[in-house]
Amino acid sequence: MDSLALKDIPGLPEALSKARRKQADIRESAMLNLSHNICGFTVRAMTVKDYVLLDKVGSPFISRVEPTMEDLGLFLWILSPQFLKWSNRSGWIGLLQPVAAFLYARKVNKAFGHNIPESSESAVVHCFGYIDKMFFDSPACIAKGGESCLSYLTSWFDSIQSEYHIPTEEVWNMTLPELFQRLAAIRQRHNPQSPTFNKETDAVKLWILRGLRSKEFSLDDLKGGRVIIPESFSLN
Repeated sequence: MDSLALKDIPGLPEALSKARRKQADIRESAMLNLSHNICGFTVRAMTVKDYVLLDKVGSPFISRVEPTMEDLGLFLWILSPQFLKWSNRSGWIGLLQPVAAFLYARKVNKAFGHNIPESSESAVVHCFGYIDKMFFDSPACIAKGGESCLSYLTSWFDSIQSEYHIPTEEVWNMTLPELFQRLAAIRQRHNPQSPTFNKETDAVKLWILRGLRSKEFSLDDLKGGRVIIPESFSLN
């Protein structure tokens, strides 16, 4: 991309600057454990334990396929602050968790279920945007299919605990953005020459390269300001 003389392409330096700011904001937020708002419903930053649970129940938001209304309700419930509170309750009060889940599902259905899919589309889009942020710095090993003698969980736990010597329960409750940032820090510390990936700025550059290769526009079009660079690429 350096050969394209970025400063001579109208709009491109600004697009890259905006992408860098977005990357920095997402990565800074990783350590703050901030909650998120999805169309009026508060969700926590996803933890390792949350991810495994969503993966085990086959949540479409993890596998990135079209969800049903029930899938949306379950996703919001598992990530809600209420779910965490009910999961930590014992005795006869803990037996009321199914009732709390039912009432929560009814609330979600009331908010988004009256004219499906139009009524739920915004919530679904925001859920996938939330997933993008949670997995912004996820390592390649999270993709299934590669051969290894270790599971991805073993790899995560071994890397974190070997480096920081923290209890297993603390790793289970670590948010994914923090986990992935820590894994990236470990990789860079032990292998400073390892490649780095920046999804937002990489997406801007990839969009330009694809446009040039497919001949949707030429370098002269870019330099002449005749190409409108999209406002957003990978994240909502």
